[in-house]
Amino acid sequence: MQILRWLVYVMTYRCVSALRPIKPNTVILVSTRGHTLSDNLIRLDTYLDKTTFKVTTFFFASSGSSFGTMMRRFRFMIAMAQTQYTIIDDFFPLIYTLKVRPGGHLVQIWHALGALKRVGYSRHGKPGGPPPTSLSHRNYTDVIVSGDQICGNYAEAFGIPLAHVHPTGIPRSDLFFDDKEQAVITAALYSEIPQLQDRRVILFAPTFRGLGKITAHYPPAFLDLEKLGACLGERDLLVLKMHPFVKDRPEIPAAYQDKIIDLSDYPEFNHLLLACDLLITDYSSAIFDFALLRRPVIFYVPDLAEYEGERGFYYPFEDYTYGPVTKDCDELVEAMATAAIDEDLLTRFCDQFLNRCDGHATQRFVETVLQ
Repeated sequence: MQILRWLVYVMTYRCVSALRPIKPNTVILVSTRGHTLSDNLIRLDTYLDKTTFKVTTFFFASSGSSFGTMMRRFRFMIAMAQTQYTIIDDFFPLIYTLKVRPGGHLVQIWHALGALKRVGYSRHGKPGGPPPTSLSHRNYTDVIVSGDQICGNYAEAFGIPLAHVHPTGIPRSDLFFDDKEQAVITAALYSEIPQLQDRRVILFAPTFRGLGKITAHYPPAFLDLEKLGACLGERDLLVLKMHPFVKDRPEIPAAYQDKIIDLSDYPEFNHLLLACDLLITDYSSAIFDFALLRRPVIFYVPDLAEYEGERGFYYPFEDYTYGPVTKDCDELVEAMATAAIDEDLLTRFCDQFLNRCDGHATQRFVETVLQ
């Protein structure tokens, strides 16, 4: 089914590969999550602009079979067949039935740091996981990760030899080591969203439930905004950042609209993390980004046993928890009043998952993988 769906594009790639050589020092950056580059891809674009690499960008945020989408796919296949490095940072079905031509590279720089929820072929046997015959994620030539100890997890997830998994660190993590860039970003953020300034910002950022984009949701029973609003102090601001897949947004009680705001549509998640004093999350990879800021986290996991059974983690859940674990709203309220950093747990966590994120990941990626 996968092969038939994309056959006409695959044949285009093969024909161009047979007729034209690969152009050296060429890079394609592919975004499937927006109409502008962000996160890893914008960092690479900025860095490569100072090198001899020629960079082309393609955007596939919209899907479907419109004429414009089909023509963009054909243009991409023609370009990819002649490009030395094609770089993606998410799931991208269009290319999974391709056999990458000799001399070409298909590089996955996965958008999440660390190794938390099982992805790719690591989900085989789980609800919604791929069958053994699935081609998804199976033809990458190179993958990068945030730490030495998790190379095997990504080799398993993407069906790639361990030698082709590179612990370079993740480019977007460089932000958390650049004080000047952080100051510029936070100043712009406060100008755009003045409610964030001079407040104790508590960011509530859970991941979605469901098998994917179509069924994604967050259980309303988990989020009691009346109870959370009542516990907020005078300087507290609770910011809601629901997963982009979740379309149903919680209704903020009228009595607390000066203390609770919904920024789910704000595009730059890492920018919000910079303005955040306390993170509340569950099974989101945000715990890896936020660890680099060394600020407190509360894990709010009412459905831990169910989620672990259905989705699964690469390691026991306690390996990820460098903050208090809460199972209901009452426990969450109590933890919000006393949340603090456990330096020993946080250091252990960073050593296990993030030891190659040191402010030089973008440079190391280019020098290791592209050169």
